[in-house]
Amino acid sequence: MEKAASRTYKLRLSEQGIDLFLACHYRLAQLLRDFIPYGATFSVAVALLERMDADDIAAELETRSCLQCTGDKTCFVGSSAELTEIMHLVCERLVASDRFAQSPPVGKLYIVGLASFRTAEDKDLVEAYRRIAGEGPRRAKKN
Repeated sequence: MEKAASRTYKLRLSEQGIDLFLACHYRLAQLLRDFIPYGATFSVAVALLERMDADDIAAELETRSCLQCTGDKTCFVGSSAELTEIMHLVCERLVASDRFAQSPPVGKLYIVGLASFRTAEDKDLVEAYRRIAGEGPRRAKKN
């Protein structure tokens, strides 16, 4: 059996950003009723981001909460190497939209993905987890 390639991602978070990540991790683990790696939470955040509209991403980037989650604490999270490709596609989609002249910093987009946990319904989080765990359709549908 072939093992999926992985890599480590660097998150630059404030204390509020760390609290956000841990709250997301706790919520997901509680929904799944299982111990999960931090990378699973990070992957779900990226899966949620991948399905967000450019307008929603732009609006979230401007929120005070999003701005306050960026900081100087460097945190490393291991996850699938596929996230790099997904983030590249997200950035291309954002630049192609009329909302962005250039791609926002990837680190801020990670925070937008984490912030989307707040408004995501439980079933959407479980569905995203199943997608990243290989239990469902992998990619977002193109509009």
